[in-house]
Amino acid sequence: MASSSTPSQCSIRARIIFSIIGIVAGLSVFIVFAAHYRNWNTSLWGLISACVASLTLYVHIQYVRCKWQTFPYQLRYWMLSGCLSQLVGVCGFTVYLTLAITEHQGLTAYGAGYYLTSVWCFMTLKWGFVLFYFSRSYKQLYYDIYTILPKDDADVMPYYTK
Repeated sequence: MASSSTPSQCSIRARIIFSIIGIVAGLSVFIVFAAHYRNWNTSLWGLISACVASLTLYVHIQYVRCKWQTFPYQLRYWMLSGCLSQLVGVCGFTVYLTLAITEHQGLTAYGAGYYLTSVWCFMTLKWGFVLFYFSRSYKQLYYDIYTILPKDDADVMPYYTK
């Protein structure tokens, strides 16, 4: 059985910094594309991407604060949130890419620029994957450390042999 290794302080700091960059980028896209370009689709998807990045930041900060040691089962809800974010991102990406192709749209920032919207749908997909991945890795880490029960039936010796 392969055990998970604990992440280093440097990698935790990098994860937190990247999450903060994702929040700032999503919020800046929300503000700029709503106020200046009037591209509401891209604006709202930037906000959704920032929200998922903030959930990822929350998971990392709670890991640093050791909250997941006492409640590792709560990480499955964050994994589910990551899966749903990925699903929403994939659906949005395919819809907006299809709309951009069928309407023969160029790369425009003003109005309904569907190619830019599909980029931010992809960013939401990416942050959903990151949320799922790190929630799952933290959950595996704590289950490997704090659980004495075996993971599957292959590790259990049978009581009766024929």
